[in-house]
Amino acid sequence: MKHDKGFLQRILKSIEKGPLRMTRKRERLLGALVAIDRPVSAAELRDKADLPESDLVTVYRTLEAFEGIGIIQRIPLEDSGYLFELTEPDDHHHHFMCRECHRTERLDFCLAQELEAQAQKLGFTEVTHMMEVYGICEDCQPGSASDN
Repeated sequence: MKHDKGFLQRILKSIEKGPLRMTRKRERLLGALVAIDRPVSAAELRDKADLPESDLVTVYRTLEAFEGIGIIQRIPLEDSGYLFELTEPDDHHHHFMCRECHRTERLDFCLAQELEAQAQKLGFTEVTHMMEVYGICEDCQPGSASDN
């Protein structure tokens, strides 16, 4: 998931436009998200940002604040918990995710319009959705080259 050169500037612009004040901790967490460049757990993000003195509640609050301004996407794990991914402001996408190593690959399509139309036909309103596709990646399959 490589980003173009203007990606970070667009992220920073979204932060500037929003109600968030950029604190030292937020700056370090944002820097770690850019450096990692893949979906990550809150605990791994705290470690990468070198904020051992920060409890996970603080990290989650920051991630929720980033999500509120549209620069973080929360990715539900199949067995509970979440990974977090830095995204273009208000980008929306889904993932294929390995059950074993949590490797993620972006899906570049979304069926939201079709799902919302079907929901309306069935009388549902205020429809939202979450869709991630889980499986076992090639590297984690029994007998793969990485097993040897």
